[in-house]
Amino acid sequence: MSGETRRVVVLGLLACLLGGYAYVTAPEKKVLGSDAARKPDRPVLDFLSDKVTRLTVAFEGKQLVCQRTPQGWIEPTSGIPLRQDAVDDFLANLHKLLHLGEVDGDPRLGEEFGLKPPVAQVSMQIEGESPRTLALGKNNPVQSSLYAQINEAPQIVLVGSVIIWDMRKLFLAALPTS
Repeated sequence: MSGETRRVVVLGLLACLLGGYAYVTAPEKKVLGSDAARKPDRPVLDFLSDKVTRLTVAFEGKQLVCQRTPQGWIEPTSGIPLRQDAVDDFLANLHKLLHLGEVDGDPRLGEEFGLKPPVAQVSMQIEGESPRTLALGKNNPVQSSLYAQINEAPQIVLVGSVIIWDMRKLFLAALPTS
């Protein structure tokens, strides 16, 4: 065996020995997605969709008010019936919206986060419960979340930015086309 071959074999054995040592002594990693590693999901607004009696959504200078009646959802000032599936779909998606984390910083700096005044707002009246509100501000720097305030609490939180798409969809789909 030549000197070069012997050197390659010795280095290969040393690499295997060190790799085995690292494998055996490394701390156990939690598998992503396992129950132990996952944080519990925290919904932004806790409510039952079928208990919502009134929904007000303000977005892009427009406001949509939805009132539940025995016949279904209507716009209360005009009495125009709204598409039931559009309102119910929005409420279902709003119920799934998760609290992604809290923002460090002074909550009095709402202007910096686009919350004074809010970019968009959702208000709900719920049968037998206190009203729920969600004020939405600007996107975070990576555009994946929005700054928000839940029920006018002082803490600023992050929520998924998909809610903006759901609002646009509600405005486009709620009013019936003739």
